Amino acid sequence: MLILHTMLRVGDLDKSIDFYVNRLGMNLLRKKDYPHGKFTLAFVGYGSEKENRVIELTYNWDKKSEDYELGDEYYCHIAIGVKDIHLICQG
Repeated sequence: MLILHTMLRVGDLDKSIDFYVNRLGMNLLRKKDYPHGKFTLAFVGYGSEKENRVIELTYNWDKKSEDYELGDEYYCHIAIGVKDIHLICQG
């Protein structure tokens, strides 16, 4: 199995990037706005995405920190890559 990234929704993207980069020592790997979807994705990590696990910070332009509640549909996900998902699901 290969863990690709962990996604976290954030209410203040600049503050979140500052925390991961300036406090935890990660690098801002890439950042892109998606105007049609009204969101921005920023990826942070200690090394390249090809060789390390990274964190995807998702900022929805119309949401703020106080709009998120643990366990609701806006919470997080973890992306994991596997060779054969059908074999994994047969369990």
